[in-house]
Amino acid sequence: MKADKENENATDLWWDYIARVHSHCYNVINEDCSKRAFEHLEISWEKTQKCIDDSFSSKDRTSPTTTNKLIDDEIKYWRDYGTNIYPSVVINKKTFRG
Repeated sequence: MKADKENENATDLWWDYIARVHSHCYNVINEDCSKRAFEHLEISWEKTQKCIDDSFSSKDRTSPTTTNKLIDDEIKYWRDYGTNIYPSVVINKKTFRG
């Protein structure tokens, strides 16, 4: 039996997921492929979808006034550290590129 995924490091799970979809889905990463990766890794699809849904300010995702906390936080990080220029890495709040 695999380790309890609820207690595994989220970053490790993210990379496990990315490795799985890229090795099995190739250039077609769609919802079906993603669900298969979740199932293989024993990650809760429902909990992840709830997290995504909860990150939006409104149920109407098509409204121009709807925001997404996760995306907004990522944009702020990019602006603060300049990590939108690749390749780059942030170590101790200092951005390195190259």
